[in-house]
Amino acid sequence: MAVSFKHRLSTYSGYIILGFAFGLWAMLVPFVKDRLSVDKAQLGFLLLLIAFGAVLSMFFTGVTAAKFGCRKTVTASALLVMICLLILSYASNILIVAIFMFLFGIGLGMLDVTLNIQGAIVEEGMQKHLMSGFHSMYSFGVFFGILIVTYLLQFFSVFTSVIVIVSTMALMLILSIPAFLTYGGEVPQKLFIKPTRILFILGMICFIAFVAEGVILDWSALFMREIRQVEPKYAGYSFSLFYITMAIFRLTGDKIADKFSMKNILFASSLLAAAGILIMLYIPYGWASFLGFTLTGAGLANMVPVTISAAGRYRGNMPLSIAVSAVATVGYFGTLFGPSVMGIVSEMTNLTVAFTLITFIILIIAFLSRGFK
Repeated sequence: MAVSFKHRLSTYSGYIILGFAFGLWAMLVPFVKDRLSVDKAQLGFLLLLIAFGAVLSMFFTGVTAAKFGCRKTVTASALLVMICLLILSYASNILIVAIFMFLFGIGLGMLDVTLNIQGAIVEEGMQKHLMSGFHSMYSFGVFFGILIVTYLLQFFSVFTSVIVIVSTMALMLILSIPAFLTYGGEVPQKLFIKPTRILFILGMICFIAFVAEGVILDWSALFMREIRQVEPKYAGYSFSLFYITMAIFRLTGDKIADKFSMKNILFASSLLAAAGILIMLYIPYGWASFLGFTLTGAGLANMVPVTISAAGRYRGNMPLSIAVSAVATVGYFGTLFGPSVMGIVSEMTNLTVAFTLITFIILIIAFLSRGFK
């Protein structure tokens, strides 16, 4: 299928919508915790429902996108995400919150994978590295979502602030729908196709990168509140640096991919990300937290785009949509199970120990990168 600039532009827009959703959720987590009066372990189990919903939907999203096209899948999943965010912004019944966390996960999983499929198709069709640029729009979406909500919370209620962001997401979706691809790759003949060894390794790298990103997304606000003693309404300003740095480095990621090998990019990135977290944790000054989040964002910036792009190139006999979906699904386990486990570990020990564990997990990528050229 021929692709054009309008398809590239709609992909950018879709990633911004996804980023807004994650950024908005990051700001909601502390308020949901307080509203339900749950501890960190209980919050971790609730976050696990998002993980189950996302992973469940991601197993079938490759087939769904191939059968119905990216346009219908993106539209349906984005609408589900927006509805869930509105309800989670004010619901105080734990059963209702649990149900809509699960549905929120389903929407996020479908939206994320479908955008990666569209991005891989557009990248292949235009025959150039574009994935880092697409993911930079996600990071900008997270950053501005956090920044805008943090500002709005100084004047309005949580629900009103969420309405403003969700309305913006809805407008962007409406304007982008005509340019989303009606195609979503080949419909696979088999529901399960055994992945190649390199796809499995790419999935593991994506998993670890998503663990780190998901933990920072869901737990950094609490870290700034409990360890650095920052007021809740200002906590987002600190870790929003993580996302703006990630966004900026992803803007240059496609050029970096043209100049350096995948092995060198992953090795250097893992060391930089690990160093950033250690600085954030063990230098007990405000400037160190800012610097740590910045370095971690720079280190994690291009790990996921590099692996998703490589999945399209090293898919073997797999249809593109299934290869991208497989790697993204394994990675998504990290995004959502990582924060859940983080809650359990931090309740058993503390947030500093839990974040230190994430540092050692990131360093596994340096080892896995040796298998690439």
